Amino acid sequence: MNYKMKILYFTYVILCLSVLVVNAQEIDLIKTYDAPHARQAVAVTDTHFFVVDNNVIIKRERATGKQEGEWKDDRLKHLNSAYIQNDTLFCAHSNYPKVPMHSSIEMFDVNTMEHIGAHSFGIDIGSCTWIVEYKGEWLVMFVHYANPGKMQKNRDVSWSQLVLFDKQWRRKSAWVLPEELIEKVAPYSISGGVVVENDKIICTHHHFKELYVLSFPKMGSELVWETTLTTSIRGQGIALDTNGDLWGIDKKERKVYHTKWSLKE
Repeated sequence: MNYKMKILYFTYVILCLSVLVVNAQEIDLIKTYDAPHARQAVAVTDTHFFVVDNNVIIKRERATGKQEGEWKDDRLKHLNSAYIQNDTLFCAHSNYPKVPMHSSIEMFDVNTMEHIGAHSFGIDIGSCTWIVEYKGEWLVMFVHYANPGKMQKNRDVSWSQLVLFDKQWRRKSAWVLPEELIEKVAPYSISGGVVVENDKIICTHHHFKELYVLSFPKMGSELVWETTLTTSIRGQGIALDTNGDLWGIDKKERKVYHTKWSLKE
């Protein structure tokens, strides 16, 4: 490689690194809350946020962080994310890390904290990790793992799927993860997700401080991995508030983060 080519190469590398820094600066921390149960997810309304542990949900005030309610039941094993619609909290649930995998969507009243319903998938296509409404229907993520003792027979991370259901839980479409992202997240998979403007899908890893920006493919079944954003959020379930701010947790530090973010085209 001659001198000019070396200069061009290193200029290119610096520009790439600059893009990564810009991406990192697109997510600004607004507020941090201490939350001992911040192991799995957070969901949010205009006045409260809901911290999700394996079989515990804690309701807290947004203004003060003060606890206002609690739900707990040992019959549930692994609540993994949460989504709020019309005063109902929808939680993705599975029997992780056991196999064979079985999953359900558990529903709660955000005002009373009572369990009000469930939809069971039974033994289906993986471990359910997150749910959001999408254009009047449901997007639900089912994943597989490559950890010893947590793998379903003859399955690995590549069997993870994002599935579109109608409101009667009839399967309509499904997409798989791109191979490069599978290699990135293995032996875990995608643990949380939301859909933002322009149909971009923002996803989390199990414990990496990263957000993966995906989009639906124009053809074929493989989601498109567009970019990765660095973040304070460390797994798993994330949520958008009515202002479009992104909420997440740090499962290691047991904190909830309220962040301001933007996705540059």
